[in-house]
Amino acid sequence: MTLLQFPVTGEQVSNEETEEVIREAEPHRGLVRYRPDGGELFIHTRVNMALMRAAASLPILRLKITPRGNEVMPRDGLLTPKGSQRNYAFLEKLCEDLVAANCPACYIAEQHGEGRRDFYFTSEDIAGFEQIAGRVAEALAFPLAVERHSLAALAPLILPTEAIGDLGLEVAADARIRPTRFEFRGAEPSLAKLRAALEKRGYRFLGMEIVSHELRMAKDVRIDGEGFRAVLKEIVPLARSLRCSYCGTETVEGLDQFLLTRPLPERYGGTRPGLFGRLFGRG
Repeated sequence: MTLLQFPVTGEQVSNEETEEVIREAEPHRGLVRYRPDGGELFIHTRVNMALMRAAASLPILRLKITPRGNEVMPRDGLLTPKGSQRNYAFLEKLCEDLVAANCPACYIAEQHGEGRRDFYFTSEDIAGFEQIAGRVAEALAFPLAVERHSLAALAPLILPTEAIGDLGLEVAADARIRPTRFEFRGAEPSLAKLRAALEKRGYRFLGMEIVSHELRMAKDVRIDGEGFRAVLKEIVPLARSLRCSYCGTETVEGLDQFLLTRPLPERYGGTRPGLFGRLFGRG
């Protein structure tokens, strides 16, 4: 079974007595998606490309657990702290039981919004997974519905956008353009210049955090591999020219590759190092 080579979750594993790290945590990413009505969905996804390649040919199971009425905040449809605690108790128990049963299944992502927190898994034993999930839900008094999807169908929602192209997933034609959020960091004057430059290119201003020196912009862009790469090749060098850095939220490798102290990767418009640069590690 392919999935048994991966841990059920990508969390760090430590020795409780010595606190020695046995397995480092896998990268995770916090993403924002927009509903047709303009509301936000908050996605927390596991960034393990080897696992995603395996999941591309397997079903993705969406677990929809219904919270109690007093566990949802009426203002924004998000769970209360108590509701979140019950949800995570379900997730923790489910993962423990999957490990105990040696069930070939892995956590992929979760989605918070619309009055629920949904969990996404992939499995090579659908019947076994559903039985275990059903028992856990019943024990915790959670009404549970399980939906089956493909990774290609869910990719625009639960994956960092760049991963769609890197995995070669075929996104449905009606989902290839969607509102996408971009975050940048830099000094306040530099971010103001970047905002003006991006607005001229059709980006919408979402907000600026003065304390964290972060600018948030959004635009409807193509999210297939070729289209999104073209977007990044435009905005990443633009940000760098103004002494700002893209936060890398929608990329596979994330923020570190865009730090101003590092050469810009070639795939985002950086230049290929010459012979002297390759020999001495400079681009």
